[in-house]
Amino acid sequence: MNAGERREGSGPVDMHIHTNASDGQPTADEVLKQAKAKGLSMVAITDHYDPFAAKYGAQSGNVFDDKSLAEQLKWRDGLAGEDDIEVFIGIERGPIPVGTASLPMQPDFVIGSVHYVTSKIPVERGRLYDERYWRAYMDEVLRVASDPEVDVIGHMAGYLPMGQMLLPGSTFEERRQMEREIDARFFSREWYEDVFRAALANKTAIELHCATCTPRIDMVELGLKMGIKFSVGSDAHNVERVGEVAWAYDTLQSVGGGRHNLWCPLPQTRVGARPVR
Repeated sequence: MNAGERREGSGPVDMHIHTNASDGQPTADEVLKQAKAKGLSMVAITDHYDPFAAKYGAQSGNVFDDKSLAEQLKWRDGLAGEDDIEVFIGIERGPIPVGTASLPMQPDFVIGSVHYVTSKIPVERGRLYDERYWRAYMDEVLRVASDPEVDVIGHMAGYLPMGQMLLPGSTFEERRQMEREIDARFFSREWYEDVFRAALANKTAIELHCATCTPRIDMVELGLKMGIKFSVGSDAHNVERVGEVAWAYDTLQSVGGGRHNLWCPLPQTRVGARPVR
């Protein structure tokens, strides 16, 4: 597993950013420019790579594929004079493995996010608190935590896959409140412990997801006590959000954590190569 620690004295990091190669707005160059302006020491572009969820391509008109990944890796490897910031190219997949080991050029790391539930559970508009559905979601997260293809579990308690159940017209903040209610009702301490144990066994990091301020603080504290490594990500889809990671650092500090509890990819030893676990 390519899990490392941040170097002491470095600036903040943002390990979850999208570009216009998938469903984001900025170009890779714009991401890098903004990251440098925010004083980041590490930045990662992690576009959606999931052939099982074509909606990510449909949203932006772009489909991120092997060719797109190769272009991003070539762009990263061609950067000159960027010693003040480390740049990584990862991907964000869904709950289903995408076979990264067979790709001609491999990403630096993989975020696994449960954007949808694979179980065929009927859903209804307005029926948001269906225990069967959220039990299925929790099982999906556990599988992702144990998947050797995955380096980071993305937004495990945020950006929940509830779109098919939402009534029209909800705001961003209303959806975040719904997620907090779902978390409180169904995502028990025991489940978090199970996920954290699976992540520890697989050397998988847990994302501190700044867009949704998840996981909740008591579960961050639990993960810290269990020895979890945390990955910091803004999940920025526009350039203004790049580097908006203060919540993660403030939360970690509030429960007694520090830089040594943070995860980052190890530097690459050859162009386009993902370190061996």
